[in-house]
Amino acid sequence: MTRSKASTRMPNKISASRGRVLAIDPGFDRVGIAVLQKENSKEKVLYSDCIVTDRKAPQEQRLRQIGEELLRVIKEHAPSTLAMEKLFFSQNVTTGIRVAEARGVILYEAARANLDVFEYTPQEIKAAVTGYGKASKGDLERMVLRLVALDHKPKHDDEIDAVAVGITHLATYKGI
Repeated sequence: MTRSKASTRMPNKISASRGRVLAIDPGFDRVGIAVLQKENSKEKVLYSDCIVTDRKAPQEQRLRQIGEELLRVIKEHAPSTLAMEKLFFSQNVTTGIRVAEARGVILYEAARANLDVFEYTPQEIKAAVTGYGKASKGDLERMVLRLVALDHKPKHDDEIDAVAVGITHLATYKGI
């Protein structure tokens, strides 16, 4: 887990709910997003979705869409922290750069909302959720669906991954 905190903080105009985490699986085409909190020592999903950007839209419009949707969720659910999967560069550098740009938008909106930011590696997430850091995507999804109730069937695995990030944060960070 990596924690980052801005040294100069803007006043928070959004009344944050302590212990509520905004969890993100970053991407450019799709961004998994979830809001979770602990209730009676159990993780509860308050919101989950996947931001799907228009592949035909210009890059800057897609980044704006991510930022606007993220801001809407922050205003609606008032999280106190942001937990995000760390960027993993594969062999496709162009995709990695675009995901890094999307992460920049996400971090910018988190800073504007005065959220503490935590990052977790894919192995940390898999270990926290399944007990095994090299678990398969299928194993992770099955365990997420066992641990929390979702009010709908996720259309994309990015949404499940965001919920897994939130579960990881609630299970590992004790400052909540």
